[in-house]
Amino acid sequence: MSWLPKFSHTPRAASEEELAPGIGPIPDDAAIILLVEDEPAVRGLFALSLRKDGYFVLEASNGAEALSVVEQAGRVDLVVTDVVMPIMKGTELATKLRETYPNLRFIFVSGYVVHDNLGPNAVLLNKPFLRQELVKKVVDVLGPAPGLHA
Repeated sequence: MSWLPKFSHTPRAASEEELAPGIGPIPDDAAIILLVEDEPAVRGLFALSLRKDGYFVLEASNGAEALSVVEQAGRVDLVVTDVVMPIMKGTELATKLRETYPNLRFIFVSGYVVHDNLGPNAVLLNKPFLRQELVKKVVDVLGPAPGLHA
């Protein structure tokens, strides 16, 4: 007996839509969080935690991608971003986003001592942290997700 799984279909190449899906419709009452993290496993865990608690989560792997996601979405209520990332630091991303969205709120996460000025409407969450700590910080900033009780 083989330990390999058996597939009932022939593998196929993914379509462009599957590789780069559009954002799709965002509910009007959704609390929209943009999660920017360059480590895919960490980003996935953060996103799963926030989605479990009722937030609508958009994801980006770097600052340049994050700018594109915000442009496509048209509205973001909170950006949760790593401070230290390749291409563009989280603080640089915040500076660029604040040019268009001056009241946008940020939660910066970092495993390093942060000497950068985080700017207005920003808080810092030091890594490592528990899932509950991330969700509590988001609730502190945004309030509970629509439809959820505090």
